[in-house]
Amino acid sequence: MTISVVLSFRNEEDVLEELIGRLDAVLAGQSMDYELIFVNDDSDDGSLDLLTAARTKNPRIKIINMSRRFGVAECLLAGFAHASGDAVVSMDADLQDPPEVIPEMIAKWRSGAAVVYTVRTRREGENALKMWITRLAYRTINASSEIDMPINAGDFRLLNRQAYQKLMELGEMDPYPRGMFSG
Repeated sequence: MTISVVLSFRNEEDVLEELIGRLDAVLAGQSMDYELIFVNDDSDDGSLDLLTAARTKNPRIKIINMSRRFGVAECLLAGFAHASGDAVVSMDADLQDPPEVIPEMIAKWRSGAAVVYTVRTRREGENALKMWITRLAYRTINASSEIDMPINAGDFRLLNRQAYQKLMELGEMDPYPRGMFSG
């Protein structure tokens, strides 16, 4: 079995080395192979150089360069299109989501879950007003939509192969992953 981790990033040079180290430590403890798919959303810092150097030491690192700036949703879908895992974990590269949660996600998947999402209980550097507005936005979306989205569920989730392949078949032109994954 293989797990793919898809990471959308733009200008994350300052955290990539730590992120790779933490992901390697967490995934090395699992009884499966893994790949780290970094999708570059047109970074203009040293992120690409850092990842290219890391890939020479770690062949599990794959790099996808977008032709221009597309945004997180499109980058995640590009990463899914290149994933070879039996399941795929998507997450931001800014370390707001702890890679150390991945083993719990894998355990839920191994117990039969097709989709495992996470909910942030706190966010570093975000004030109370922004958090209140975020909760209000989720409640508004839930009240006006057929899709019930968990409040504070971000882009950190696991999908089994069937789920992410079905997602790819949708062919969304302007995807909203949080809504697509929750439905």
